[in-house]
Amino acid sequence: MTRAEKKAMQARVAVRVLAQLAAKNAVKNQIRAQGLRLHDFAAKEITLRAEAWLEAHPELFAEARAKAASLGYAVLPQPNGTVVA
Repeated sequence: MTRAEKKAMQARVAVRVLAQLAAKNAVKNQIRAQGLRLHDFAAKEITLRAEAWLEAHPELFAEARAKAASLGYAVLPQPNGTVVA
């Protein structure tokens, strides 16, 4: 694996992690807004809800790409013009 490929892989992982973190925080905020307490939920349940949230809100990936780029990860455009980490 070349150095460029490693950097691209690191950027993809960073985008995924940042998007998952945003989804998880959104789920936690939603739970709190309902007047429930986080410790009443298993970590697995919060994670599953976050995965569903991420599927329903793909804009989190765009926000994650922007954040990854601001953190210094190389977010490269694809041949079709879309930007992918």
